Amino acid sequence: MKLEKRILFFLAFLLIFSVSSGLFASVHKNLILSLEHKRIEDFDISGLSIIFYINISNLSSSLYHLIGYSYRFTVNELEYIRLQISLENQIRIEPRKNKLISFPVKITYANLFKSIEGLEEEDEAVGNWQGHLSFSDGRKERGKLYFSFTEKFPVFRRPDVAVHSLHVNQLTIGGADLIFKANFKNSNGFEIQVERIDYKLYLGDSLVEEESVRSDIVISSKSDGAFSFPLLLNFFEVGKEVYDVLLHRSIFCRFSGEIEVKTAWGKVKIPFDKRSRVAISRTS
Repeated sequence: MKLEKRILFFLAFLLIFSVSSGLFASVHKNLILSLEHKRIEDFDISGLSIIFYINISNLSSSLYHLIGYSYRFTVNELEYIRLQISLENQIRIEPRKNKLISFPVKITYANLFKSIEGLEEEDEAVGNWQGHLSFSDGRKERGKLYFSFTEKFPVFRRPDVAVHSLHVNQLTIGGADLIFKANFKNSNGFEIQVERIDYKLYLGDSLVEEESVRSDIVISSKSDGAFSFPLLLNFFEVGKEVYDVLLHRSIFCRFSGEIEVKTAWGKVKIPFDKRSRVAISRTS
């Protein structure tokens, strides 16, 4: 009798184990996870987001729920982010249907450069997003699907601004005809197209120009873009002291504002503020 009980207990254990194993395996059999596409968004001077669009195909006649996910994001094989999320509002994966879900990974350059030494000198980095999605049948967890996807992303550096020259075409007691020139150096591994420059120009302590100019100049990677700004000054408006400083061989100037550039990942607004002494040339 004891032997019969042991046999019955063992058979019951095998039945429970086989059923639970079958339910766990069914997630891998019934659900297929694939990368639909990926893209970079919210690109600016502070960082960017990589969006992974994951398609989940439910091949079965059963309803599944995505109840959470866990992942780690590495950059150049070094860990940058580790995250585990339980979803309060579980996502339904309907029978015989597909579900497209987006997963954003936010990258902040300041934090990234602190985490990975020397990365700020690179033109791009390689990110690897790996982890798992957890599923339930609406009552209890039934299994996980694992993933690992890779995406390259740019390392952004602000253009360097250099004040180039100030040329005096004409100078009278009432005003001046000037050409101010500046360079923007693109230190990035990708080209940028300058679309707009909002700027203020100070000569000495006087604000002589505040303007917004449009542009379509493309600056290639590791190259300079030269810009000329014609100025017609009225000394009754900007101040008589500007006339005095323009008589010298050089002048202190401040060139500040914002440059808007177009990149392969969208438009970026970049503030700048350059203070420098510049030589004055004249039309003889």
